[in-house]
Amino acid sequence: MRSLISVAYFSLALIVITAIAARPTGPFVLVITSPAGDVAGSMSVIEKADGAFVWSGSVPWMSVAYSQAPDFSERLLEAGALLVINHDLAIGCQQGMNS
Repeated sequence: MRSLISVAYFSLALIVITAIAARPTGPFVLVITSPAGDVAGSMSVIEKADGAFVWSGSVPWMSVAYSQAPDFSERLLEAGALLVINHDLAIGCQQGMNS
């Protein structure tokens, strides 16, 4: 029973740390849209949120967007994004794909 409780606490701590690291900060964010969509769909979501498209890698439903607006992440979600996270995660993905 103790090991089960320890695993539960560890899992909860890991989720909290991941959520903090993924929280969007600054003007650049990683925008996740529907995996069934294409780059044009991602660009449309970013445009509806009054942002600028910056980059898209090998998967068209993941894009980096830019805006100075403090509520940009919320506007992206309202425009159809499934998830908006810290753009530093995109840089890590890009480096992993290039190695």
